[in-house]
Amino acid sequence: MNPTTSGDRSEICLFDLETTIPRRRGQGFSILEFGAILVCPKRLVELKSFASLVRPDYLSSISLDSVRCNGITRDAVAEARSFSISPKKFTVSSTVRRVWAGHNIVRFDCVRIREAFEKIGRPAPEPKGIIDSLASLDDVRMNLEVLKYCATVLFLVW
Repeated sequence: MNPTTSGDRSEICLFDLETTIPRRRGQGFSILEFGAILVCPKRLVELKSFASLVRPDYLSSISLDSVRCNGITRDAVAEARSFSISPKKFTVSSTVRRVWAGHNIVRFDCVRIREAFEKIGRPAPEPKGIIDSLASLDDVRMNLEVLKYCATVLFLVW
């Protein structure tokens, strides 16, 4: 089967969430935006991309700190769908049985996704694997060595 077809699921889903910033203890985060790019790791090509604003349950949860952090205002999401209406889009479009990749997704984004699905009483999608660029120092050293090797190869080919 062609590795870029949806039947193979060997794609990598690079994604990011934007959320509210809680103002008080126990308030929790609300997803404001989800964006993803599906990449075929064998050919390093983008297969498709998806981005969507998400209206939180309470527009008042979008504080000035949230707007300063991610630029998403109450007006920007006022007409967007709430997560409870569109979790299927999130699941089907990008994440099911794929490797998830992003920055700080283990400690932040994946937690927010699970919270959002739990809130609507549905099981959250689970990744086939995770690549998180927020790595330990040893991983960073190893990744720098790999990058140095790749840069050398590219320079010689070019």
